[in-house]
Amino acid sequence: MKLSVIIPSYNRHDLAKIHVRECMNSERVPDEIIVVNDGGPEDLRDKLKELNLKTKVIYARIREDITWNYNGACNLGFWLSGGDAISLEDVDHIPLRTTYGTALSALENDPALMRVCYARQWVWLEEALSKPFDEWKPWGKLGPNQMVTTIRRDMYIKLKGQDERFCGRYGWMAYDWASRYRRLTGFKSTRIGNFYIIKEGSEPNMKRGMSPENLKYYRENARSPHIHSSHGILNFTYDYEVL
Repeated sequence: MKLSVIIPSYNRHDLAKIHVRECMNSERVPDEIIVVNDGGPEDLRDKLKELNLKTKVIYARIREDITWNYNGACNLGFWLSGGDAISLEDVDHIPLRTTYGTALSALENDPALMRVCYARQWVWLEEALSKPFDEWKPWGKLGPNQMVTTIRRDMYIKLKGQDERFCGRYGWMAYDWASRYRRLTGFKSTRIGNFYIIKEGSEPNMKRGMSPENLKYYRENARSPHIHSSHGILNFTYDYEVL
């Protein structure tokens, strides 16, 4: 299976650089990594180019800083990807060396399996920034994050989290995926424990949360039996390149 990793990032560029570095150090290197700079400063591109790139890396930058555009960044990454399996990863979730190989083996060995999710262990940001990966010490365990998953391409589309028509503040998000799973006949998922989550002493200032208007449209989209609501149009511009 061709594997595409999608990493949306908003103003956490040093962590995004570490994330891409560790993706490329995996036992099963992704076929492509798509990093989406979600309206943040432009220097993320230069930081990524400092790496010894071992696979195809696509860098995209959304020009506008849109309130809570995480879903738009994920969907843009999907639109630019070509993988049979899509690994959606928050910028602060770092795969272990065996993560991708384990996930792809599970999907390849069981055609009925649609999705792999992950248990997680957390590591302090200061340690991640200052020490090699092999010296990171996990301090606690966390359950799965709905937004961090390896999923078959066609399943991502069935869940209505997909191409650029649905990007931006009116797009679908993964928060209600669990309820959408239950509506799909024969949906099958499994969990493996293969991610580190990088924790900070205090959370970064990322209070771009949903406005009442955005929340209204999100709920409308989530409940609609149609492909998307009448509001679900592309509402940002972007550039991208292969580094």
